[in-house]
Amino acid sequence: MLAVLASLVIAGAGVAAVVSMIATVRNQKGALSRLLGDVRSLEQDRVFLVHMTGESRPASPLSFARLRRAPQRAVRRSTTPGAPQTQRAAA
Repeated sequence: MLAVLASLVIAGAGVAAVVSMIATVRNQKGALSRLLGDVRSLEQDRVFLVHMTGESRPASPLSFARLRRAPQRAVRRSTTPGAPQTQRAAA
C-alpha cells in the first residue's frame, strides 16, 4: 500500500511539473513570438550584409592612388636665419 501511494505521489509531481511548463509557455507566448521575429529579422539582416559585401567588384589599385593626397606637415619650421634651433628630448 505504501509503494502504491509513493508511486502516485511521484506521478502527481511529474504531472504537476508538465502542467507548470505548459502554463509558462502559454504565458510567455507573446515574448516567444517577439523572440522568433527578432531571429528572423537578424537572419534577413545577415543575408543582406552578405549580399552587400560579398558581390562587390574589387577596387582597382589605380583608384586608390588617385584618392590619396601627399602628406603635409601640420607645423612649419621656422626658416629665419639666426633663430636658435632647439632640440627637445623625446618623452
